[in-house]
Amino acid sequence: MTALCESTTPLASKFDSTLLTASSDVFKEIDDYTRLVDLNANPIEQLNRQTVVDLTNATNNLLDNIDISSYNTLSDRHSQGPLTFVEIADFIVSNNLDIDGIFSAVSEWSPTVMGNDLSAPLDSYFGDLDYYLNTNLGKSISSGLCGAFTNIFAQLGGLFTLISTAQELIADIKNLAEKDPVKLAKSLTLTAVLKKIKDTVLEIVDKVIAQLMKQVEGVINSLTGMAGELKCAAKSAFKHIQQAANQIKEFFDEVNKDGLKKSLEKFMAKMVAQFERLTAENVALMMFRFCQLTEIIQELLTAPVDGIKKLASALTIEQAALKSAGLVETKKAVEAGALRLSSDERVKNIETANEKINEEAPSLTEVAEGASGNYECPTCPNKEEMEQVAGMDENGIGGKFSFEPQVVNQNDFEGKYLKGAGWKKVNEEVWFKLLRTIAQTGTEVKINSGYRSPGKNASVGGASKSKHMTGDAIDVRVSGDYKTRAEFVVAASRAGFTGIGVYSSFIHLDIGGRRAWVAGEPTTPSDYPVPRTQTARWVELVSRHDRDKLRSV
Repeated sequence: MTALCESTTPLASKFDSTLLTASSDVFKEIDDYTRLVDLNANPIEQLNRQTVVDLTNATNNLLDNIDISSYNTLSDRHSQGPLTFVEIADFIVSNNLDIDGIFSAVSEWSPTVMGNDLSAPLDSYFGDLDYYLNTNLGKSISSGLCGAFTNIFAQLGGLFTLISTAQELIADIKNLAEKDPVKLAKSLTLTAVLKKIKDTVLEIVDKVIAQLMKQVEGVINSLTGMAGELKCAAKSAFKHIQQAANQIKEFFDEVNKDGLKKSLEKFMAKMVAQFERLTAENVALMMFRFCQLTEIIQELLTAPVDGIKKLASALTIEQAALKSAGLVETKKAVEAGALRLSSDERVKNIETANEKINEEAPSLTEVAEGASGNYECPTCPNKEEMEQVAGMDENGIGGKFSFEPQVVNQNDFEGKYLKGAGWKKVNEEVWFKLLRTIAQTGTEVKINSGYRSPGKNASVGGASKSKHMTGDAIDVRVSGDYKTRAEFVVAASRAGFTGIGVYSSFIHLDIGGRRAWVAGEPTTPSDYPVPRTQTARWVELVSRHDRDKLRSV
């Protein structure tokens, strides 16, 4: 039985929104690469050894003398060094091909007779070989890793590589390799070949992850760049993509990356240990399995990023389709005599009107003291807000807000592990509204509570149906006297927060049903009551919020 890199599917299929965490089953299974890469299966042993040697040598000789640029992966692989016996044997076995028929077609080719033209059997052979390499080793070849292995093992005197001239072809690699296996093993140790191989594989992990993180950031930047055209539709799209992006970033954190590398080192040690004698043939097989291993790594790490890229691509296509449909309908309406403003013109008019309303609105201080007036807060996130939320980390957003340790250090949600769940599981809409609140007050604040798992919520005495457990609420510490905190409450109400609770040391904000309360007030007992001297003023202020009178007449 041979092992193809297509066997990565069981792992790749695990990448969904519930599994991209530090506790992902993928990382639990990663020690068991042996079920994905069969170390013991030597495809050469399933065929006539001499025929494999003859076909491999003839194939490489032919590849040296014809134009193979139309076979992209095969061309890339050949440019990195001769194909090995193991590759050819695995190709034949995995595709259940007639090796004698293929060898006959290769042997019959002559440059003096056929020039650069290939017979139909040869074209089929190279086409199938190209597909096989692309399927099984494509990423490894493109990254140069398999080529690097070829160079590394060439230090052993070319025992597994092929000699270009016919007079020097290796007729029986088995006999040649068994001359002195002990000496060969010592050579491997002395030249630190295996260490170099290990380092090369581990470098792939860093390289792939770095590239993938750039791709994730590119997706987010692409989405925020569309914010002006997507309008409110961007909110929903941004939420899903940002959640996926956060999960991917969590998946690729340093702890996980180090764990992956340790698992790989453990597996590679196991791989080497399984070869009792490091014959040339075994070395060639080892190289082939290492190349397959890198394919698995890249498939493993690429799978979740491909998902978010597809989501963003679909969004872009849908946005373009909707815009096109809108233009068609506008054209029809205009042709029928209707007056139509462009989308940009309508948005500009609305923004201008809102700005005028807000210019005439009473100040935060005036509203906190009893004044009333209309205020219009945007319901849709703008590009700047999206960029700020997309760039948020465990430090918060610089100059806007930061997190207290208990928020950053909460590492569980719904019975699962997630580093930083306290802020990562908060609904993006909460952050948009908080940014609009801060934009009005100019006050930098601290978040002392965000998302809470049910267990965490119970431990702090939270309400049984607390919005913290759905990620729709935050508790905010606002420094200052009553006036400063009251103005913050007015700004939060204007920004669109619907649930507001006032406590002695923090202010609760959420996006649930419209309601308001004051801690310490007879109907709201609490461990954090507001000073009695302020209770009446707070009750009057939040009751106005409850009637939505802090932003409208």
